[in-house]
Amino acid sequence: MKKALYITMLIIFNSLNIYAQKDKLSFSFGYGVNTYSMGNINEFYIDSFAAKPNVNMLNDNIKKGSQYQFSLLYQSNRHFDVGIYGSYQYGNSKSKPFVTEIDEWGFPIKEHKGTFELRTEAISAGISATWYIDGLLKWHEKETTLNRFHFGVEVNGGIGFSKVLIDMRFPTLPFASSYDYFTSRDFQGQFGVKVEYDFTKSPIYTTLGIRLGYQYFKTNSVKDRLGEEWVVNKYPINLDFSGFYFGVYLKIGK
Repeated sequence: MKKALYITMLIIFNSLNIYAQKDKLSFSFGYGVNTYSMGNINEFYIDSFAAKPNVNMLNDNIKKGSQYQFSLLYQSNRHFDVGIYGSYQYGNSKSKPFVTEIDEWGFPIKEHKGTFELRTEAISAGISATWYIDGLLKWHEKETTLNRFHFGVEVNGGIGFSKVLIDMRFPTLPFASSYDYFTSRDFQGQFGVKVEYDFTKSPIYTTLGIRLGYQYFKTNSVKDRLGEEWVVNKYPINLDFSGFYFGVYLKIGK
């Protein structure tokens, strides 16, 4: 999933010089931090390990994650732009469990240390639109430093391909290792505000911005490769990436 995002970003970066020369086209790339709900997976899966203090497995709930986002935009006038976006986001919980190997009489022989990761991630793609309210302000009537600032309200909506992975590895005890994953495909939407500053305007625009808002991204029950729901203690598990986001981005072009 992450490799697919990197390949897509590489293609877009290689095409950036072409797009940047075209009037009213821009490309942006950014990084942000998201808060997550993840109620089901925290309560029914991770917390089930917390009841076993002698087992060092997944002591922390998944409450936040990172997001990388890019977009290709067309601005018809200084009030609006519209385009396409793509993003990759993830959160995880890690621990270092151990297994004690015993002999046939029940005496400990060796302690095997491993790694355990529960990882939630998603790739999203859809339509992005921004309404720039600074175009309505009077300071744009004069050439001042304020002309380099832009304020907008953004709306993003599309489809999200989510996945949760369970990866346990014991290098010295291969039969105790395991790997599995479950997936879902659902609507993903964001609503927020943006503040931008133009560092350069010639020969192309170079803009640094920040974005802040709320993301709605709640999945149906995740399923395995055979289409069976992931059920923990009789509860079907779903992912909930919903929460607030904050990020920075660089925009080039226009």
